[in-house]
Amino acid sequence: MPNPATIDEICAALRERGWPALARRLAYFASAADLEPGDVPLTLASALGFWAFFSRVDSAGQVSLTCTAEGWLCGSWDFADRRAASLLFLDAQRVLFAATAADGQWVGIDGGGDTGPGSAVMKKLVAAGLFQWHQEIADGKNWRANTMSPDTAEVAI
Repeated sequence: MPNPATIDEICAALRERGWPALARRLAYFASAADLEPGDVPLTLASALGFWAFFSRVDSAGQVSLTCTAEGWLCGSWDFADRRAASLLFLDAQRVLFAATAADGQWVGIDGGGDTGPGSAVMKKLVAAGLFQWHQEIADGKNWRANTMSPDTAEVAI
């Protein structure tokens, strides 16, 4: 499936990957059902940020979703040990997060920061042992090793 570009496509991709409950939750947040005055439904930018993260990593943690009055999606992962992670997807690139590693220490980026690009947050949370790269990414499905032929290498003088 190509990269989803709408919330409906993200929901379809979630169902395809075996997450129908998350797809239903996302569709609910995107609807106007049960909104308080002044609240907005889930924004596409936040949903795209969530998908960019969720489609690239796997986790043994139990995931749950909530949505803020601003339409930002929040994903929380709870683990059987002391680890936990909560990520607020502000838009397609920026993530506000709070996470603890197995040793109980807070995980931060850029000297202890709690907001950053989704890719930097992903790398930090994988390094902290909260997530693993999704199997297709870990296997290097789109990566091909190259060995330089001696005929094409420049000879040093």
